Parts: sequence; structure tokens; C-alpha cells
Amino acid sequence: MPFFRTLTLTSALALAAGPALADITPSEVWDDWQSLLARYGADLTFDRTSNDGDAISIIGLSAAIPVADGASVWELGTLTFADNGDGTVTVDMDDELTFTLSVTGPDGEDGIVGFTIRQPDAKLIASGTPDNLRYDFDYPTVEMTDFIMEGPEVPDDVPVDFDFTLSALTGFVEFTGADARSYDSETALDLLSLVMNFRGETPEEGSGAFSLTMKDLTQTTRGSVGNIAPNMSLAQLIEAGTTQIGSGTHGEVTYDIIVDTSDGSFQMAAAALSGEISGAMDKNGISYGGTTNDVTVSIGGSTIPLPPMTFRMAQSGGAFSMPLVPGDDPQPFALSFTMVGLEIDDMLWGMIDPAGALPRDPITLLVDTGGNVIVSQDFTAPEFAESGTPGIPGSIEDLNVNALQLTIAGAELTGDGAFTFDNSTGIPTPAGVANLMLSGGNGLLDKLVGMGLVQEEQAMGARMMIGLFARPGGGEDTLQSTIELKEDGSVLANGQRIR
Repeated sequence: MPFFRTLTLTSALALAAGPALADITPSEVWDDWQSLLARYGADLTFDRTSNDGDAISIIGLSAAIPVADGASVWELGTLTFADNGDGTVTVDMDDELTFTLSVTGPDGEDGIVGFTIRQPDAKLIASGTPDNLRYDFDYPTVEMTDFIMEGPEVPDDVPVDFDFTLSALTGFVEFTGADARSYDSETALDLLSLVMNFRGETPEEGSGAFSLTMKDLTQTTRGSVGNIAPNMSLAQLIEAGTTQIGSGTHGEVTYDIIVDTSDGSFQMAAAALSGEISGAMDKNGISYGGTTNDVTVSIGGSTIPLPPMTFRMAQSGGAFSMPLVPGDDPQPFALSFTMVGLEIDDMLWGMIDPAGALPRDPITLLVDTGGNVIVSQDFTAPEFAESGTPGIPGSIEDLNVNALQLTIAGAELTGDGAFTFDNSTGIPTPAGVANLMLSGGNGLLDKLVGMGLVQEEQAMGARMMIGLFARPGGGEDTLQSTIELKEDGSVLANGQRIR
């Protein structure tokens, strides 16, 4: 995947060194850079080298990485590897690096995307040995600027201003091994800031702005770097030995969106107090998850036929994991979503329920599922998507609903279940059991009838339908249901066949 390689290479170029474990020489550090970049498929070229005492300078250095239907190039300028006299080596880089991605579209026309990275006063120190080499880094500021986009359908003056800044980026990465390169890293970042402004070509098309800030970020990562070839899929990268497992935290987050057109305006502002993120790419596939705490979202504008509204949530989160490498054996997957303590704006509640008949307790939604699938094709490979009729790249073997919860307006639905699937006919046929419990459902239905939102005849029909699937539970206004799906296609509710 070109983007993955470019992103990972960018991280590798930004990493750095610290306390000396043993003497390392400038030439050994330069050899390490060449070896590492070669693993990402980079073709290194430079104008000349220069030796000045205990320092080696690589002048006019560039790293070209092939991508599908094009190439990407990092212009690194001059790299100087200087012996510090204490067993460590300082890697001095230019204050500006440029990146250019050139591609040829299916119609044969060329396009270019590029930007400049500014990193004044960056400090990068190497220490250790060639087989156990650590880089400690300290970047006061990293800026991505001078964004360009050229192509047959792109106007000469791209109507987007883009600024991306990292402030106080520090940390280390430590590489071990010679043939198989493994690494561990820790990173801290005081502030991430992104600002985008866009404008239409005419006043009718309007303008807009987006801004994002994140404070107090930390990240811990470990992994390995395999031998990467051009146009590798994610599954092929894993099979070649490239892995990554990491986790991180962040402090306060804010973002704002403003859009102003001839049809009206729209504004949205959001903030969160903190959060956690984790992710992995290894033999088990790919996974990602995170939670965000104490969220506030406000929306307004003339395009919304309502006054400005504010929503709050104690926590939101989600996670997924899925296998990537094809194989004959079942492999696990998982998908979950959490929304805890959602508070609806009182103005919106007042429109629905002006008399306050419904409890306005915070809303909670939780879904946690998992199971096993067989992956029969590499669906991350470019040829899979380009095949015209890619089809389904595998089969689902079983599905577990580990938890289900919806709490709203004084009622709560909970449940779990487990199912297996028969794939012999080409269409997955489930068999298994689902357990459900509803508390406060009849009370909520009565309130909706009293508010006029549900007609009495509709409520009666709903109660009759519920009676087919549910039985009284152990508490007041509690219903329970056990739904069984049989292998012969029949369906039972609480032991009674309904299909």
C-alpha cells in the first residue's frame, strides 16, 4: 500500500537518539539509514559526499519510492553525521524537506501532489551499536506547508489553504537486529494543530474553514520492518515480516467547522477532554480501537431550521479487528461500539416532549460482537478491487453477540447471543440462540400514547406482537425472550415455533 509505506517512512525519517550504550561511528549510522530506507523500497541518490574530520555529509540526497502508476520522492537535502566524541552521533538534517507524489491516471494524464516539511532546530542523536541502534529526537516544531496539487481537472490556483503543525515532538526509537529489524519507540507531543480554509471559485459556491487541535499526545509502538516491495498489499506486508502494535493517549481535543454559502451557513464545534487509541497490524490482521471522554458538540447555522443545539456525552468509543492474510483455518474478528451518557439538548427534548413526560436520563448504546471468518482471498491486493467482479473474499463461520444494551427514556434493552453459519449452499445460514430482556418498555409505550406520538390502536398492535416473542420477566415491567434459529430453518420464540 503506497500510503502505508509513505507514512511509515515519514515516521522513520523523523526518529532519533540518546544515551550511549556503546561507541557508534558516523559511517555506521549512515549505513543504518541506507539499510532502513532500502527496506521501504527506496532508491537513494545523492550528488556527493564530504568528510570533515569526524563528520560525514551526504549532499543532495533524495529517496525515490515507487508506487502504483507513479513514484514518490523525498528531497532530503544534506545529511551530516557528526561524531560527538562520547560514543554518540548527531544526525543533522536540513530545516526543509520536500515530498512529491507523481501518478498517471487511467486516462494517461499526469497528476502531482506535494508539500514541504519545515523542522527548524531539530535534534537527532544516535547511540548504541549497529545491531542495537537507538535514535533520540527533539523537534521543537514540525510544519507541513506549501501544499500543491496539479492535474488536468485541478485549477491553477487550488482554493485550499492547508497548515499542519506539530509542537514539541520528543521521543526515541530503538532498532535491534540486522537481517530482521525490530523496533520499539515512545513519542510525546505537546500540540497538534491543523487548519484548512477553502473558498469557491464564485461567491455562490461560498467558503469554509476547518480547524483541529490536540494536546498532550503520547504513543508507544513496537514492530518489525520486513523487506517491502512496490505495490505490496497489507497481507503481503505482514507475510514479509512488517508488523506494528501501538497505543497512545491524548488530552484536550477541539475542532471547528464553518461553512458559508449562498444557501446559508453551518457551524459545528466539538471538544473532548481526553482519549485513548490502540492499533495493530500483525499475523492476526489489522485492529484499531479508541475511546473519547467528556465530549461536547454544538451545531447551528441558518441551514438548520432549529436554534443552536448542544449535545454532551460521557464517553464514546469503538474497536474493530479483522484478519487479512488468506488461509484455510478460521480467524477471529471483532466489532464494538460504545456511546455512554449521551445528553440531548433540552430545546430538542422540549420540541418532542414539552410536558416533560419522558425521563430525560442520558442515553447509552453498547454493541460488542465477535466471531470467526475464513479469508480465502487477499482483498487488500490491488488486483482484487480491479477484477471487475471481486466477489466475497471468504465466509463467516460463527458470530457472538457478547453484549447489547440500549438505555433511553426510562427503558432498557439488553441481550446477547451466539450463532454458527452453514456455508454449504453458498449463502450463510445461521443457527443459534439470542437472549433479550426489555425493562420499562410498556411504561415507555404508555407515555408515548399519552403524548399523542403513538395511537392507542398502534400500541395495542405492538403489545400483541411483543406477546408473540416475549414472556414476563422477574421484575416489574420486564419482558424476556429467547429466540432460537434452528439448522432446518425453523425459528422458535421461548420454545414456541413461530416459523
